[in-house]
Amino acid sequence: MISRELEMMRLNSHAESRVKHAEQRFGSHCFQYGGHVGCNMVLGGVDFKGPQLIEISSDGHSKHAPFLADGSGGLAAMGIMETEYKENMTEEEAVELCSKAIYAGIYHDLGSGSNLDVVVIKRGKMNYMRNLKSENHKMFSKPNGYNFRKDRVQILETYNHKLEESKGEFPMQLN
Repeated sequence: MISRELEMMRLNSHAESRVKHAEQRFGSHCFQYGGHVGCNMVLGGVDFKGPQLIEISSDGHSKHAPFLADGSGGLAAMGIMETEYKENMTEEEAVELCSKAIYAGIYHDLGSGSNLDVVVIKRGKMNYMRNLKSENHKMFSKPNGYNFRKDRVQILETYNHKLEESKGEFPMQLN
């Protein structure tokens, strides 16, 4: 919904969309429903002002900061970010710090997941590192997998999307 509006704005104005436009669209949508949308989000992007991180609450209010954490494990993640963040970090240091913060959120909150996904946003491109680290594996599973009878399973839609692996841009090894 928001991406369509931003694309229409870009086509009408013949200028690239700004992160501020996305923030205003998300904020006004959340404000319109009085906080009943039920989402808190962290919006990140790069435009002529440089890289930006914005937290948008479910009632439409926003907050800009150099680092943010949200969700059920956000308090533990924010503790790591507040103690170890420093200005002018390299990309490898930033990915390592974010990974450490996400794992703090995962291990100190029962409602959090188990996989570590990191997205590095640069001007004009985005590097999505999926399952960078996954330590909470299923302990008990059926050795040969699960088979379901074809007549009892109805496939509504198939999703064929190949995930791109990291192209070796980050020579760092996470422990």
